[in-house]
Amino acid sequence: MSYATKETIMKKLLILTLFLSIVSCNGQEKEAKDLVKKANDFFMKSNLEENVKIDSCLVLVNKAIKIDESYFNAYYTKSKFLTWKKDIKESIKNNAKMIELRPHQPLWKIQRGLFFDIDGNKIEAEKNYKIGVTEYENLLKTELKNDFNFRMEYLSALETKGEINKAKLELENISRDFPNNEILKVYKTEYKFKTKEELIALWKNGSEN
Repeated sequence: MSYATKETIMKKLLILTLFLSIVSCNGQEKEAKDLVKKANDFFMKSNLEENVKIDSCLVLVNKAIKIDESYFNAYYTKSKFLTWKKDIKESIKNNAKMIELRPHQPLWKIQRGLFFDIDGNKIEAEKNYKIGVTEYENLLKTELKNDFNFRMEYLSALETKGEINKAKLELENISRDFPNNEILKVYKTEYKFKTKEELIALWKNGSEN
């Protein structure tokens, strides 16, 4: 067999391997996606006791993660169920994977800071808040400063970190930059900034008291 023929065969094998890999990954993601959808549908439609529903949904979501460990929405959905279950230890573990999969989204570092705050680890909380807010401020030097949703996300990050005065100033800046935004008008009318204690109480008890 000539060298040219061997090279041609190797190229065909490489292309076939890549193709099969893509098909396999797509198949895994679809199966994981279907399981996550099934979990959400089950939670909405089932008449079982809430704790039982949450545990059942977590079984489905964990199965989705086992099938496709890179499917971000599975971890995102799991974070909601873990919050409703008030499982802070698992929330912290799940959040670590979310950060691994979305390293350039500072939102998940802010979430991690809040989780550590809820867990009573103030040092780790402040460390993650600082990382998240710094990343937001760097991104605000880009075109994202013109993105209303991103600006509101940053506003929430400041509130979560406990920087209420800075959050109020940012709200004024957003109002100036997006004067006709209807969502902002409703937000300013109906929303009141919450202290760190109130945010933690909301997570733990579903109330501010």
